[in-house]
Amino acid sequence: MVAVVRELLSKDQVKTIAGKLLNANFVDGTMSGGPLGEAIKKNTQVSPNSPEYRELSQLVMGAMRGNEAFNVAALPRRILSPIFASYTSGHTYGEHVDAALMGPWPGMRTDVSMTIFLNGPDAYKGGELVMVTPFGEQAFKLEPGDAVIYPTSGLHRVNPVTSGRRLAIIAWIESMVRDPLKREIIGDLAEAMDALVKAKGDMDVIRKLEKGRLNLLRMWADA
Repeated sequence: MVAVVRELLSKDQVKTIAGKLLNANFVDGTMSGGPLGEAIKKNTQVSPNSPEYRELSQLVMGAMRGNEAFNVAALPRRILSPIFASYTSGHTYGEHVDAALMGPWPGMRTDVSMTIFLNGPDAYKGGELVMVTPFGEQAFKLEPGDAVIYPTSGLHRVNPVTSGRRLAIIAWIESMVRDPLKREIIGDLAEAMDALVKAKGDMDVIRKLEKGRLNLLRMWADA
């Protein structure tokens, strides 16, 4: 399931992050691209040793944990510290699948990937995040603060940036429900229930939906 979370970061949070990134130390991004990094990845990212990184990481992690739409879509168990990436003219990231395990040994299983956009579509040309699916390609180029959540197991790429600068945050999540189809079913039930609550629908129907959602979560979750 691919999901869009609008305003995962508020305008003030985006402004704070963008301001901090102006003076941050960016390093070669191929270091986080795995064995194919040098062949398909060209960008830069904030060094985790830079003084800005810890503050920015905590801000983003707090926003993620406090966002209901993110929690419904990802069902997070653990979240890896994010990457703050920059793409300028000529930078790209070819088709790839993100690593299955990340972080210190033995690593955290990665089920869900997320890209948070930090500047608007008019700030750069190219640079679309593209998902390769059995039903065709899906391209995303969203407003500052908006995020795309997608299964880590899927092929995706960042199209070449031809002008301007693309700033984005990348994060990985170990979900309580590792199967993306099961996560989608639970998410669909949550959205349906929420819509009925807002529409002041039949409470018996709402209770049955919630019962089904919670019992599926109980069956499938690895908390």
